[in-house]
Parts: sequence; structure tokens; C-alpha cells
Amino acid sequence: MPSTKHPGASDLEILNEPDWTRTHSHRVGTRGRDARFMGVTHRGDEYHDELEEVDEKIQELREKVARGELVTDFHLERPEVHPDYWRYVLHTTESFIKYGQPWPINRKTESEEKGKVTEAGKREPEKEKSKPTSEEEALLEFLRHEQQHRSSMQVNDGKGSCPIRDETPEKIDEADQFSPDNWIPRSDKLIRLTGKHPMNAEPDLTTLFEAGIITPSPIHYVRNHGAVPHLLWENHELEVTTDKHVIYSMDNLKLSFESVNIPVFLACDGSRRKELNMIKRTRAFNFTGASASCSYWKGVLLRDVLLDAGVENLMKKKPNERLWVNYEGADELSEGKYATCVPLEYVMDPINDLMLAYEMNDHPIPPDHGYPLRLILPGWVGARSIKWLAKVWITENENDSHYHIYDNRQLPSFITNTESEIAQLMYHHPSTIRNEQMLNSIIVKPAQGEQIDLVDVKKGTMYRVMGFAYSGSGDEIDKVEISLNGGETWLYCSRKVSPVPSSFIDINS
Repeated sequence: MPSTKHPGASDLEILNEPDWTRTHSHRVGTRGRDARFMGVTHRGDEYHDELEEVDEKIQELREKVARGELVTDFHLERPEVHPDYWRYVLHTTESFIKYGQPWPINRKTESEEKGKVTEAGKREPEKEKSKPTSEEEALLEFLRHEQQHRSSMQVNDGKGSCPIRDETPEKIDEADQFSPDNWIPRSDKLIRLTGKHPMNAEPDLTTLFEAGIITPSPIHYVRNHGAVPHLLWENHELEVTTDKHVIYSMDNLKLSFESVNIPVFLACDGSRRKELNMIKRTRAFNFTGASASCSYWKGVLLRDVLLDAGVENLMKKKPNERLWVNYEGADELSEGKYATCVPLEYVMDPINDLMLAYEMNDHPIPPDHGYPLRLILPGWVGARSIKWLAKVWITENENDSHYHIYDNRQLPSFITNTESEIAQLMYHHPSTIRNEQMLNSIIVKPAQGEQIDLVDVKKGTMYRVMGFAYSGSGDEIDKVEISLNGGETWLYCSRKVSPVPSSFIDINS
């Protein structure tokens, strides 16, 4: 007969089974309601390492939250502050996930690659480095020298001094004997481009280059529209009108404000016009690349003078209007005073260094260059650095003087007059005005007409191509290259710059 008694608990034992919800936690399974691991008798037996790892991860997440990093899908919880339809992407590449992480297959592959040897049981030797060519060796030498020079450059604190001896011409040029400028001594190294008067002249390009980075005053290019006004330091005054009207003597300017002395590169807007005239005749005369010079200019910041004259009050009264700083010289010209303007916000930015200069290369400014006071606007064409400065004032509209409207503009070729309505609109259009100096580079050696003896070439004699480059607004010349085969290949040119910031850079091929 089969047994009817089944193994296991009896009916009485089942009846007497405790209520486990009211007693202590059982020790079978993962965790109990008291947060202990089941099967662990004492709390000291719990997994401390795992708990510490969890705490570290929690702390890491909290630090990410403090830094504002994304630790959860916030765009799902707060969609109103996130762009629509954006997609979450992993901040890593698929290639890294497959091959960069320490998967077993990746570890195996890495181990196999390290163990690869040649049939002789040795690692494959590295390929021998090819020796640099003579051109590469020369370039390497240039780059090392340039790097060393750049590391020695200093910050320009505005308290520099001219490093050259500036010799002032002593004699009156015979060409000026019967002109209004018969009282001004001028260098015989200047080449006159518009006859005897007015004075528009430049040095020979080689003479300018060989003088060095800082141009001596006697060979600084000259651009005059008429006779030089005969002014004196003692009685010259600057009239400034902002919120109030103030008149400054030269001594007031020199003694009442902090001075700066910095190298500034100036170039006429008509620089290299001779080359343009060879293609198509213009109204301008034949300035070459030598109508560019770099000298030290000392004076006070225009910004400081305007603040002293109450410009802040005017700016508060007209907070939403664009204001212009107008300024004009003391010279009497056929079309009225020479005047121009610049936006007030540009003047008030101290980094732009707009200056009321009274010294050039640590000497009083020569008459041809604006004695006793000249506004210097670094990085802009020379026409904006007005000479013989006499008046500064603020307006809501751009200057409308003849020389501001009809000079230093670049117009479409179909504009052939100044009278038509189209021409008038184009002359007054802001896109046609030339303000900032443009990027330019000029080869000085070989000079125009210079002959190179082919006998020396056969002997392997080195000839160094040299020149200079500049740009406006203090932008650095990043690179200069030269081609000797019509542009098929290009050679890197080494650069020599001033130990303190300036706009003039030599080029050596």
C-alpha cells in the first residue's frame, strides 16, 4: 500500500509557524527590510568596498551637478528650457567605444601587436630619418632664430624712447626759395613728386629700408595739401567742445596729462599709387611703396582730454545716439579746412591709443609733420592723422567737410564725376571711405633696376631677398612667402620684428 504521509512540515508545524512580518528579518535572499544583506549575521560583515565605491560615484555626480554638467536627461524633465527636437549624443567617438576601451578582444589585440617580432626574433628596426635638404636646414635656422627673438619681446608700456639719433636738416632747400615754405629746412634725400609746392615727397625705397625699423624724421614721407602753417608752441591753442567748451594751451596738454611714447607706423592711402597709374591713370600722383614710415610719437591720449572736457556728461545725455569726434587742422587750403572724424566709441577705447602728439622721435615735431600738435591714429591711413591740430568737437553726424567726403575714398569704376546724384550718394556712402590701413608687403631687394651678376650665381653665391610688410589696427603679420617661379612653389620668409610692438616688420627670404 502506498504511504499517504508526505515529507515536509506537519499540519501542526504549519499551524504554529510564526508571522514573519512581525519578527526579525530572515537571512535568505538579497536584502531585508532593515537594509542588510541576507545571510550576513553581523553588520561588520557587509561589503564595505562596494559601498565606498557607490559613495565615490555619488560624490562624483554631485561635483558634476555643481559644475553645471549634464548628469541626467534634463530635456525630458524640463522641456520648456531646452530646444525642441534635440538629440542626446555620447561625448565620445564610435571608434573609441569599439577599439579604445579595454574590452577583452582589444587587450588581446594589443598584446599580440606588442609581441610581434621579425623572423630573427628581434623587433623591426625603425626607419632611418631622411636628412633635411639645404633649404630645410636654412628654414630650420630661420625658425629657431625667430622663435628666440619672439620669446625676448617685451610689453610696450607706452614709456619708450626713440632708439635712433634723429638729425634735423639745417639748410633751406633751394626749391623752396620762392614758395610759402621757404622757412622750413628739408632733407635732400626726399624725392619731390608734385613739383616744388606743395611738398609731397618720399625717400628712395632702399634708403627707407636701410634706415631700419624706426624711420628718421628727415626721411619720413611728407603729404601736404598746401602751405605749412607757421605756428608757435607758445601761442598755439587747441579748442575742444564736448558738453562744454575748453581751450588748452600746449603747456596745458603737456603738463596736465600723462604722456605716452610709442612707435606708430603711418602710410599714405595713396601708397603705391604709381603702380596703379601704370595700369589705369588716376587723379593721384605717383607715391611708391616708400610713402610709409614708422617713428616714435609722444603725446597725451585724446580720450583723457575729452574726459577732462566733459564728454561723459554728453554721452549720458545722448545714450542711444552714435556720436562722432571731429577734428581739423590749422592749414588754410583751397577747399577749406582739412577736417575728418572718427566714431566716439573708438576714441574712448584706451586700447586704440589715439594721441595728441607733440614730439616725433623724441624731438619737437618738424613743421612738415604737424608742429606743434598732431592727432595720431595708429593703424589707420595717414590721412586720419591730421597735422597742425587746432580744433576738436563732437557731433551726432559724420563730418561733411570737402576733404573728408572727396578724399581717401574707393569708388566703383563707373563713378567718373562728383556732380551726379549717384556720385554724391556714393561719395557719402560709408562703404567707400578708407580708414584702416590695409595689408601690404613690398620687396626692397632686389631693387628696381638692380642687376645680379650671373657669374656670382654660378659660384653658388647666396642672395637674400628682403623687404617689409605691415597691416592696420595692430594686426600681426602671420606669414610671408615668396615665389621665384611664378607661383608654382612658395618659400617661407623669416621675419624680424621690433622688440616692442610696432606695425613695421622686415621680411628676409
